[in-house]
Amino acid sequence: MYLEDEEAVSADKSREFGVLGDVLRELQREEVEQTETYLVETPETNTTQKTIEIMTEINATLKEIAETQKKILEEIKKNKT
Repeated sequence: MYLEDEEAVSADKSREFGVLGDVLRELQREEVEQTETYLVETPETNTTQKTIEIMTEINATLKEIAETQKKILEEIKKNKT
């Protein structure tokens, strides 16, 4: 096929899809943008999730420390009386 023939076939295909082809191209463009945004946001999301996990562990450890201190104070009070 000649280049002119390829251009004609290409033009026929674009006319064949018409508005629906335009809609499909727009949806593809939006999907690419969302994918790029997701890939950029993923490291931030992972960092946030890890920070939450660490804070949860710290909170649990602080509760254990508080409980231990409370038990120690109770023992000291018992031994004083």
